[in-house]
Amino acid sequence: MAAVTELSFLLFALSNYIHAQEVIILRDEVDSYTFKLPENSTSCLISRCVGEEQLVLWNTSDLWSNSSSVPQHLKQRLVSSVKTSSYTILNLTHSDSGRYREECWTEGNVTHDNNFTITVCPSTDWSDITIDPTSVRLGGTVDLPCWGAADNLDIQWLKQDSRDDYETWRRVFWDKTTSVMDNVRGRYQVVTNTSTLRVSNVTATDFTAYSCLVMNQQQCVSSYPVGLVPQYEVIYRSVGETAVLPCSITDSTDEQPPRWTKPFSTDLGQLKQTDPSVDQNYSLVFSSLMLNHSGRYYCKAPNRVQHYYLFVCPKFGPPAVELFSEGEEVTLRCRDWGKGKGHVWFIKSNRTEGRIFSVWYDQSMSRVSWYRNNGTLVISNISVGDAGEYWCVVYDDDYGHYQCVSTERTVLVWL
Repeated sequence: MAAVTELSFLLFALSNYIHAQEVIILRDEVDSYTFKLPENSTSCLISRCVGEEQLVLWNTSDLWSNSSSVPQHLKQRLVSSVKTSSYTILNLTHSDSGRYREECWTEGNVTHDNNFTITVCPSTDWSDITIDPTSVRLGGTVDLPCWGAADNLDIQWLKQDSRDDYETWRRVFWDKTTSVMDNVRGRYQVVTNTSTLRVSNVTATDFTAYSCLVMNQQQCVSSYPVGLVPQYEVIYRSVGETAVLPCSITDSTDEQPPRWTKPFSTDLGQLKQTDPSVDQNYSLVFSSLMLNHSGRYYCKAPNRVQHYYLFVCPKFGPPAVELFSEGEEVTLRCRDWGKGKGHVWFIKSNRTEGRIFSVWYDQSMSRVSWYRNNGTLVISNISVGDAGEYWCVVYDDDYGHYQCVSTERTVLVWL
């Protein structure tokens, strides 16, 4: 019995390994796909697996002859280019889906061997579907939706293979229960009743594109892509203070260092001795903040970006004091909210160890309602953990610089 169990485990592990290594090419129906073969090869074979059988589709040295093995319906949709050694299938259909292999020889030696899967899905009418990128903080948990999922159909989740290549994907789940990716096992789960992909303890390598394939047996019924991007962070500082904006979206696969940019400004990526400067960890460092440092900042790496809003305000005066008892509802008012083009609330409480968070960014403030049309912040069912300091920053969005107009501070004191 132990031997049977061990064999079953080894087969399961081998199956996971095969699926994890598999490169998948996603295409819509009526799209095309081009096989790009080495130009110096004597001959090449392109074959497709049907079940356990490998069928030779064509031999590039004998492509157009009457005895060619290329099926007639495929030959009619095939375009070749002698100059680039490329072969394109036009007007793809679901029957073109399957596992493919490219093999090329030069003087009897194999010089090219490539295996991949092409999955052809029906074209999606995006006019009725609004898909916005899903944002999350590093270390957080997020659910990526799978539109069109149904209980009686199979679901496959794919992850973009490379941030520089939108064409290739890797399968995350192929049996809906266990991730086939070793580096994410335990962090990726499919929620059974919704087929959403739950990503836990998010790392920089998770920020990429995903696609949910709704399958009927081996045929793709629909595909729905969704992007996972870093959640923007809103930061408050006073004049003369320091600030460090981390660039935490980089990983070991990046060949080029990230760049810092600011709208309507120059590229900040090459700054060395000026304020701000970029340190060895690619963080943007402000040693002594000034009012004109306010604005939006972007740390950009290939196909992903980290976004900051920095508000720099003058030193604030004495705070107002509000007393409260547990369970009450407290309304804080931003009296100067009409002086600028917008306002934002910041929170500094004991439960955040003195750190300052924006209401936009602090996910624990589920009992807080922010009314932008009248400058009020309402905290319901207040508790001792809500005690602390609250700032309302009124700003004027002048070409993306978010210039601070005024700051009001209120201290909530628990009775």
